[in-house]
Amino acid sequence: MAIQYNSNYDITIPFSDVCAQFNLAIGVEDTFTVPGNPTQNFSARFSYTSTSNVFVRLNGTPVVPASSVVGSQQYGEFRPGDDGSQRYVKGGDVLHFITPDASAYCGISIRALNT
Repeated sequence: MAIQYNSNYDITIPFSDVCAQFNLAIGVEDTFTVPGNPTQNFSARFSYTSTSNVFVRLNGTPVVPASSVVGSQQYGEFRPGDDGSQRYVKGGDVLHFITPDASAYCGISIRALNT
């Protein structure tokens, strides 16, 4: 059960009880399944080391763009939430992670949303 998101305190949130940390290897996809069912809504917060190049895609395999090629996958983003923003996900969604780096660290924390 993901802890409920509560914004009663100025920029203060509780630690999440649904978290994952990844040490991605070059070209190896890793996945995280959001707990719950499709009727439940969640906030996903991502974190990265400052040098990690990480591509994340919702419910599909992300692709690292080739040199001089523009990548344009739907629901695929480069370092989503790197600006401190969150992403909206539903229970059962699968987040896919991949990096072109020899190693990249990233994390995700999930919080239930009131609906």
